[in-house]
Order: sequence, then C-alpha cells, then structure tokens
Amino acid sequence: MQLNPDQQRVVDSDGHCLVVACPGSGKTRVITTKIGALLKRHERARICAVTFTRDAAGELTHRVIQEVGDALFKSACRIGTFHSLAIRQLRNHNKLGKVASPLEQVTFLKRAIALGEPGMEYEEATAIVEKAKGALGSVPEQDHPIYRAYTKLLASHKVCDLYDVIRDSVKMMKSKEINPYPVQFMLVDEFQDTDNIQLEWVLEHARAGSNITVVGDDDQSIYGWRGALGYGGMQTFMHETGAEKITLGVNYRCFEEILSSADKLIQHNGARIDKALVAGRGKGGSVKAQRAGSRLHEAEQVAELIQSDCIPLTNPGPLFRYTVPTGSWAVLARNRRLLDPIEEQLQARGIQYYRPPKESFWSRAPQSLMLSLLSALDGGNTGGIDHALNHGLVVKVGKSRAADAIKIVHDQFDGGFGALMQDASISTGSLMADEGAFIMDFASKLKGWYSQVQEGRFNFAIRAVASWFAALEDGEAQKERAVSAGSTLCKLQGTITMRVNAITSVNNSKERPQGVQLQTMHGSKGLEFDNVWIVGTESTTCPSPKSPDHEEERRLMYVAMTRAKNNLIMSSEMSSDPSPFVLESGHFPSAKPS
Repeated sequence: MQLNPDQQRVVDSDGHCLVVACPGSGKTRVITTKIGALLKRHERARICAVTFTRDAAGELTHRVIQEVGDALFKSACRIGTFHSLAIRQLRNHNKLGKVASPLEQVTFLKRAIALGEPGMEYEEATAIVEKAKGALGSVPEQDHPIYRAYTKLLASHKVCDLYDVIRDSVKMMKSKEINPYPVQFMLVDEFQDTDNIQLEWVLEHARAGSNITVVGDDDQSIYGWRGALGYGGMQTFMHETGAEKITLGVNYRCFEEILSSADKLIQHNGARIDKALVAGRGKGGSVKAQRAGSRLHEAEQVAELIQSDCIPLTNPGPLFRYTVPTGSWAVLARNRRLLDPIEEQLQARGIQYYRPPKESFWSRAPQSLMLSLLSALDGGNTGGIDHALNHGLVVKVGKSRAADAIKIVHDQFDGGFGALMQDASISTGSLMADEGAFIMDFASKLKGWYSQVQEGRFNFAIRAVASWFAALEDGEAQKERAVSAGSTLCKLQGTITMRVNAITSVNNSKERPQGVQLQTMHGSKGLEFDNVWIVGTESTTCPSPKSPDHEEERRLMYVAMTRAKNNLIMSSEMSSDPSPFVLESGHFPSAKPS
C-alpha cells in the first residue's frame, strides 16, 4: 500500500520531527517504513525505537524484522520500552542496582497502602507513585503517606523500582556518569503519554546528537492523572529541538459519520494542536444516540443487537454456544462496573465474550468468593471456606472483630477448614455471642451445601450459596447480582468444578481474545472494531465525577468513539441527563422502547 504525502514526508525526514498521528492514521506502518528507509539511506546508522509496553515493542520488532530482515535488525536496531532501555543502559555502565520485580513492586505498594492509607484503591495509589516519580522537581504527591511508605519499604530492602531506573538514567546522563545510547536516530511511539522524566530521557539523547522522531496525538492523551504530559510535552519537545511538525490527518479506520462526530466533540477542547481530520474511507457508517429505561434495559438492548450478528460456535462449550466474528463487536464504558450487566446478559444468551480478568464481573466479591466456596465444596482448596466465612463476619461484626474470630477458628482446626464440612464441632466459648452464632449458622449451612454437592444436587447447592451471599449485601442491586451469578452457574452443565472452571477460564486465555470485547474506555486505546457500543453515557458518568479535568475526560470519549470503524452507538439511562459529550458530538439521544 502506497504512503500518502504526509506519511512519506515523515519517512523522508532525517532531522527532529514531531508527528501528530490522528486515530487510524497508520502510524505503526509509518514508523516501520521509516526505520527501513533510514537504514537504506544511512548504511552504518544505528536506530533505537521506544514504546510504552512490551507487547508494543514485540509487535514493532516483528514488523521491522519483516521490513529489513533479521540480520540487519540485530546489527543496527534496538527496540524496547523506556524501562527496558534504561535498565540496559545502566547495566552497560555497571550502574544498575537490584531492581524489584513487577510482582515485588505490587507487593510493596499494597503494603504501603496498608501503612499509609488503608482502603485506597490500588489504581489510585499507583497514580500517586507514578506522578511522584515521574516529576523532575517537587510535587505534592511526594508528601503523600503512601508514597513515603513505599519509598521507605524499597530503601529498607535495598532495591529500586522501574520508575527509579529511568530517573537514575537521566540523572547520570546529566552528570556524565553514563552516556546516552550511541544512536543516530531515535523514534518514540505514543509520545503523548510521556511524563517529565521520560521526556527528559528523550531530550538528553537529542542533546547528544540523536535525531529524534516522536509520534503521538495530544487528542488521545488520557493518562494525565498519572503524569502524562500530552499537549504540553509535545510543545516542549518542539521548543527544545526545533522539530518539524507533520500531521497525519487521514483516518483509514472510521467512516466519515463517526470521524466527523468525534471531531466535533474534540474541537471543544482548548489546549490542543489544531488539525484537520479526513476520513479516508468516506461515507458509509452510522452514529446513534439512544436512551434506555434502566441499566438492565440498556444491557438487554446491547445483547439483543449483538445476538442478531451471532453465529454458532463450531465447538460450543459449557458457557458459550454462539460468537461473533473477531473484531466485529466491542462494548465500552467509562468504568468497569457499567460492563457487569452486559457480561451477565451475554452469559445468559450463551454469547462468547472477552473481558480483562481484573475487570470481570466474576473477579470481584461476592462473585469471586462464591466461586471459591463452591470449588471448596467440590473438593477444591478449602481456603474458599475461610474467605467466605471471613467475608460474612466482616459484614456482620466488622473487620477487626472478624480477624480475631477467624483466628480462633483457625487455631481450633489448625487451618483445616475442610473439617467444617463434616461433623466437626466448634467451641464458641472464646467468641462473642453474635460471632459464635454466625459461625455456628455458617457451619450448619456448610454441611448442608456439602451434602447436596456430594449427592449431585448441584443446582440446589449453587442457589443456596448464592442466597447466602445475597443476604449479606445491603443494596438491592448487589443482592440481585449475587442471585444472578448463581442463576448463571445453574444454567451450565457438569459438576461444580466443571462450571467454576468454565467461568474462570473465559478471560484467562493467552490466545487472541474472541467474541464480544468488553473494555473500559482506557482499556480500548489502540484497538479497533467494526461496531462499538458505548454504554453509560450519562452526565453523571461521562465525564467522571471523580475527574476534575473535563478536557481529559473529553479526550477519553474521543478515543472511545474512534475505536469504531463502521457503526457507533452511545446509550444512556433516562434517570440522568445525557452526557454533554454526546451532545457536543452533534447527537441528541432518542428514547428506545425497552
């Protein structure tokens, strides 16, 4: 496929270059082609390409090898993330200390949360650490109790994390303790996502003589909450290097109807690089905005339309009988909980879907606890009994008392909670009256559930366990969710273990995701689908009330809209006003019969 004139200008440029790459503009192909062209024009050139994720680095490596061949790639190119490149750079100069593994970093941060601000969401704590460590100078996040606890834990174990690696690299390049990569050309993808330290790492290479091409789109900068610079970083790069600006404004993904709607929306942002978007595919798509009577009705509307596109699975399993062609359908939402009703409706219809494991309906309490307990009843790890009992006690008597009560039960059975399913007696003398009564009642129910499973009366056991969890919930919606989880399990075939495995294996496959894709707006970045349905587009959700930056929220909606190639639907509940972003895109939602 021939490059368009603007793409060719990027490929032909040898100097510093800022490439403003609009959605669907073929930026990865341009980067790949440019690397090949540079190696042809400069026989002894060495090239470094920087990405934000290992997956992106792997994909770019694969494409460049196809473009230039394995031998030339190995001799002239280095591709990696900021972190991996900085690690190698420090290691080459014998300046690398012990780096905590990603799993260790998670453990340290969770401990820091417990020490600094118990109860804070892990994602929120991550943003605090990233902002603190991604800053060149002092920022308020560096005084946060979680950040102080986190850095103290790292220091006590004499390790650094991946953020420290880049900071050390920049610091040592500035002090001349280490050298920048000796490359003639450097290309940086997703440049709008760089923070201050990453920007400075790139600029140090420019000061050392590397010719830098950065590729990004300020309109797709959606990580400001964790320090990404977006428009400001792109402007700084141009000011520092005098880079030529080239805009890739032709979108080869979206039909004109979708692109023009997204363009109308993003024009309401003030701090942005002005650009003219062109739909390379012309007209032929559709954009609809509609309203639903309730969240359930919205989910039913989504599932009914998707069902009309379904085809039978060649090898149907216990959970799915139908699917949709790969890449044909995605349902997006501002937050993960808005996708729960969609997941339930697709399950009820036997329609194959994929949802990132950490976001799934089944990954959260009480559904995850229900699966663990049911697994224990069918011969699985008895930790599921422990987790369920602890959950119930926390609800009934509070967290601190629950911990003490669980310890007493642990001491009696030496951790062997499986004994509770038999005829083991419990001594409640050391327990307070309400604690003892709850534990005795749970143990009695547990024996009954276990007996039902042993007799093969699986649905009786599932419904009883689901009812027990539902009774612990306060809100009606939460109660209904627990009962719905039980209903889904009852519709499956096979033993308890087979059903639990069917549920837990849905989103854990390492193969390319199949079926309907359920993603948050943030998670959808970089993806594309024939049809996209954005749910929950109410004024109370989009923009998020938790985000003070409405321009970033608007960019997030822009990203979600431009994932659609052919058809885009945006829906909202009638109980709230429609999102201002839907109205700014030129659409006025109409009611749809539920």
